[in-house]
Amino acid sequence: MTDTKLKIWLVDDDEDDRSFFIEGLESLKVNFELKEFTNGKEPICFFEANSSIIPDMIFLDLNMPVMNGIECLEYIRNHEPFKNVIIAMYSTSSSGQDIQCCYEKGANLYIIKPSRFQDLKKCMEKILSMNWPDFLCNFKKDNFLLKV
Repeated sequence: MTDTKLKIWLVDDDEDDRSFFIEGLESLKVNFELKEFTNGKEPICFFEANSSIIPDMIFLDLNMPVMNGIECLEYIRNHEPFKNVIIAMYSTSSSGQDIQCCYEKGANLYIIKPSRFQDLKKCMEKILSMNWPDFLCNFKKDNFLLKV
């Protein structure tokens, strides 16, 4: 991992899940800048007010009030500045229908939220150490669901 500060947006309405995610990220000693949002509408409003601030990676929960993860994903994928942003759906849902929908709407990865800290840490390590250009160029649906 490099010295460059990784810009991450975490969009999740559950405060405990956000804290758990942040704790996992901080345990990796990664140089990051995190913005937290509690529903799908907040990052869109933030972007519309600060269009020059684009994250490297967005972790997007599926089920949220105001605007859900699918609606937010659709907005993001329909806006050019976000074309190279990695979007990882980060949800408790293991529904094949939800996973398929996120795949079709343009997410890069689907993660079922780990309940154990060690699993979360492994998941984060895997995501942050991925060769993203290679992964995206050789993208296979079989690799869409991240397994830890």
